[in-house]
Amino acid sequence: MSDIEIKLVRSRVEEILARYKHLIDKDFPGYRNHVYRAITYAMHFLDNEPEYEALIETIFAYHDVGLWTDHKLAYLEPSEAVALADNEKYDWGFDPQLLRNAIHWHHKITPYSGKNEAVIEACRKADWVDICYD
Repeated sequence: MSDIEIKLVRSRVEEILARYKHLIDKDFPGYRNHVYRAITYAMHFLDNEPEYEALIETIFAYHDVGLWTDHKLAYLEPSEAVALADNEKYDWGFDPQLLRNAIHWHHKITPYSGKNEAVIEACRKADWVDICYD
């Protein structure tokens, strides 16, 4: 496994989060920091393979955003919907099912198995690592 690579600025993340900063409001610094840490862990689990970076940044920028867009604790589906809408609007070309599943399963306690397992597992483990040690 590769060394942990920490990036303090990620332009894709900054661009995405800027669209929702007014909604996230006072929680913005904490959410932004969580997003950055989770990306760092997920990329580490994926051996820092550059092919995953834009996808992982996008997944984590959106993974909890439904808390603020829909003001509900049941925020996974709203987070998925915002990510999918922006994926289409900005023509990013990410696999919609992969975006949906990575967001949907990021709180899963047991390992995920199935299509895109490596990415979804990296995201699931990264979120748990950050939440458990935050």
